[in-house]
Amino acid sequence: MKFRVFNRCLSFVLTAAALGLMAGAAHADFRQTSADATIAFEGPSAKATKQYLYSRGTPVEVVVQIEGWLKVRDAQGALAWVEKKALTDRTNVQIKTPTADALAAPDAASRIVFRAENNVLLTLVTPQPPDTGAWAQVRHRDGQVGFVRVDALFGL
Repeated sequence: MKFRVFNRCLSFVLTAAALGLMAGAAHADFRQTSADATIAFEGPSAKATKQYLYSRGTPVEVVVQIEGWLKVRDAQGALAWVEKKALTDRTNVQIKTPTADALAAPDAASRIVFRAENNVLLTLVTPQPPDTGAWAQVRHRDGQVGFVRVDALFGL
C-alpha cells in the first residue's frame, strides 16, 4: 500500500514539474546588456575563452542561471555566458528578419512610418506582456514610433 501511494505521489510530482517546465518555456526570460561593451564567454568564468562582444542594450534570452552567471542566447541563436551583473531588465528588441516595416497603427493596411533592417535595436514604447497580440509598439533611436509585427522581433 505504501509503495502505491509513493508511486502516485511521485507521478504527481513529475507531472507537476513537467507542466511547470512547459509553462516556463512559453514565456522566455529576456534581458539586455547594460554596459557599453559586454563580453560573453565560452563558460561561466572570466577566465574562459571570450566569444562575443555585445553593445549596450542588446537583448538576450536567459537559458540557464548559476551563481553570478547567465547562459544566454542572442538573436542569431548563439549561446554564451555573461556575468549576471552585466544584464538589466529588457526595454529593447532587435529586428530578426531581413527588414521590418513599422506601421502607424497595428494593422497591415496602415501606412509605413519607417523600415528597419536586420539587427537594428528598437525600444519598446510600452512593456510587452506575453501573448498580447501580433504587434509591438516600438521607437527608433531617431524618435520615430510605429508598430512592428512581433514575429519580426527578437526579445519578446
